[in-house]
This record gives sequence, structure tokens and C-alpha cells, in this order.
Amino acid sequence: AVVFNAEYGKQWYQRRSTEAVVSTQSTGVLNYYTNYYYKSNLRMLLILFISVLGSSKALAGDPEIDLIDFNNAESLPDVCKGKECPKYELTNEADIPAAISVRDYPEMYWISTSRYPATEDSCLAGDIMVMMYQELYNYFKGVNTMGLLIDRTVPVRIIGQLDEVTGNTTYCHAMFYIPDMYYQNAPSPLSINIFMGYNYAKRCYAISVNGNSNWKRSVKLYRALKKFLLKKGIEGISATEVIVDLYSGYGVPNSKKYSELMICKTDYGYY
Repeated sequence: AVVFNAEYGKQWYQRRSTEAVVSTQSTGVLNYYTNYYYKSNLRMLLILFISVLGSSKALAGDPEIDLIDFNNAESLPDVCKGKECPKYELTNEADIPAAISVRDYPEMYWISTSRYPATEDSCLAGDIMVMMYQELYNYFKGVNTMGLLIDRTVPVRIIGQLDEVTGNTTYCHAMFYIPDMYYQNAPSPLSINIFMGYNYAKRCYAISVNGNSNWKRSVKLYRALKKFLLKKGIEGISATEVIVDLYSGYGVPNSKKYSELMICKTDYGYY
């Protein structure tokens, strides 16, 4: 777990307010320009870090996670609670218990960050993750080609790609679902660090994760779910893509925080 306190936040803000941060990525060069950018949004950065990373008491990975009994786990709750979520149809597959939500997603658009490197083998840690999230946040706050203020959807989706040989997380994306009303006419982002991503229709399998999100724990759950699905004879399961949907954040007690771990079939590419 990573401890993020007010003093660290102050030091981070002072450092980023006076320096241009340049990081070479596959899509180009990330430039973070002005003092105003960080000053006006510092509170949001603190909220994000606290809600995603939690405290030093965040839930650790369970060494017995591979023994999880999906057959007797609880079914998933209603997590949208009035917010707009990605649409899907629930379906049934033989021998798949109710604790695993089998979903058929239609084609849809997401506003996504460019690839960013994992920090300490995690997609939920590091300054670069916070900065990339801020780019998405600004898009919904009007930093787009039409200057539109758009209601943010839930969840924020974090995708990590695993190295097939080492099992380490190599790179990450963060993204939000584009509301249905903007399905065909969503404004384009102004930042070079985010883009409009397209999802093909696909089938996914989701399980609930209670408490603070922890990337190490998410990867263990992913491997356990993948192993379970393969035992059930499900074909086309991705061996490298970990998808975490974060629904709860700032102001929610740790015991009530909620996210989902998802595996999708690889009939098509993600974008």
C-alpha cells in the first residue's frame, strides 16, 4: 500500500508547479504545462489518490486467493445508483455460478488515456497515473473541442497489460465510458494524452471486489478467475489483460468501497 498524506501532496504540488514534466510515451511526448493546471485541480488529485490507493492499512493480497470458491460467493450488487454506466445484457452459461456476472457488452466508445507505465508493478500508483486521470477529468469539465460540460459516468476503468513471461504489469490505460447521448457526436479531447477509444461487442466475466482497490490483489483475483473459467471450458479468455472497474471513491468508508474485476473474451481487440 502507498501512504499519501497532505505534506507529500504539498511537496508534489510545489515540485510540479515549477517544472515541466516530460515523459516519452508510445504516442508521443507528454507535456504538463502550467502552474494553473495543477493549482486549480490539486484537490481533485488528492481525492483521487486517497480514494484509489487508500492508506497503509489497505487490504493486502490473500495468499489463499487461488482457492476462492466462486460457486458460493455472493452475487454482484447494483452499483450504478443513478449514474450512467456502460450498458450490457446479462446472460447465462452452463456451470457458471451467480457470483460471476456473465455480460454481453455492445460496441461503445470510451475516453481513454494513452499508455502509461506501471509504477512498482501497479496501474493504481504513481504521479503519472494521477496526471493521466486528471486529463480525463478535465475532458468532462469542458476541456474538449466543443467546450461541453459532460456528466462523468461510472466506473473509471483501469486496464493493465501483463507480460506473458514475467507476469509483471507492463503498461496501463485509464478510461471513462462516453454517455449514450454522445455516442456518435462526442467532442474530441484537446489533450494529446487522451483519445476516443472504440470497443467491439464482446462477452465479459465480472466478480466483485470489496474494500480498497489493490493492484496486486486484483492480479491474483484475475489469475484465480481465469483458472476457474478455463476449468469450466470457457475459450478465448485473455491471458494478459487485467480490467478493474472502480465504482467507489472519496468519502466512502473502506468497508463499503466497491470495484469489479473483469475478464473479457479475446474474439476482438479491445479498441
